[in-house]
Amino acid sequence: MGDKKLKLRVITPTKILLEEDCDAVYSTSETGEFGVLAGHIPMTTTLAVGYTKFVNEGEETYLTTLGGIFQVENDVITILSDTAELGDDIDVTKAKEEKLKAEAILAEHTPDEANMTVAQIALAKSLARLKVAMKTGKIDSTHL
Repeated sequence: MGDKKLKLRVITPTKILLEEDCDAVYSTSETGEFGVLAGHIPMTTTLAVGYTKFVNEGEETYLTTLGGIFQVENDVITILSDTAELGDDIDVTKAKEEKLKAEAILAEHTPDEANMTVAQIALAKSLARLKVAMKTGKIDSTHL
């Protein structure tokens, strides 16, 4: 991809999760999927609940990005997210439990609107974690 690298920084309220050089970054904003290579124009967008992939020397690394802000400027990408996890750090058992709990609330015949919204968000987050766990080889697709 050339000699020019991107600097990727992922920051949560409690720590700098990641600072890496990479060749490309792919994620999903509220308006759709996108990719960034070196030399990208400045951009700021809101991230959807999902995952981000970055590639360095042909090696793909995945992390959950459960919402947040994605900014590109001068080949520096900064992701600010309340919650972000590297694929290797995902607790698959906990993600499965959260998924089942959210599905149970959504299956109720008369859930109240507040519980429904919380359950929908919890389900989206647990599915994002499980997808990243699948992409990193921790689980197979039967766990989704």
